[in-house]
Amino acid sequence: MNLLDASAIFNLFQRGKYDILVSGATIPLARYEIGNILWKNYKVRNRISKREAMESGNVLFELLDSMEQIIPSSASVLDLSLEEGLTFYDSSYLVSAIESGCELVTDDLKLHKIVSSKITARKSSDL
Repeated sequence: MNLLDASAIFNLFQRGKYDILVSGATIPLARYEIGNILWKNYKVRNRISKREAMESGNVLFELLDSMEQIIPSSASVLDLSLEEGLTFYDSSYLVSAIESGCELVTDDLKLHKIVSSKITARKSSDL
C-alpha cells in the first residue's frame, strides 16, 4: 500500500487520479496540510477563487475520509525529526510509512531525497 503525503494527494487530485487516492493511506495531518494548500492557492498565490477552493476542499476532504488513516508513534516521530533534521510534519509521514510497511509517495523533493535512503519512496507521477 502507498502512504501519500499532502503534496502527492493534492497533485493526484489535480490529475483526477481519485482511484489511487482511495486505495492509499495517509495520516491525519494531511487534512490540515491540504487545507493550507487550498488557502495558499486562494489567498497568497491568487490561483483559484474562494468558490474553487471550497469546492476542491469538499472533494478532497471526502477523498481523505475514504483513505486509510495511519497514526504514527509521536515519540518515534520526534526522535527521527531530531536525528535527521526533518520537520516534525515530514517525520510523521516517514515514521508512518516505516511503522505500517507502506511505500511513501511524496512530491516534496527534500523529503523524497531523505526518505529514499531509508525506505522505498516514489513521486505521484510514478503512480
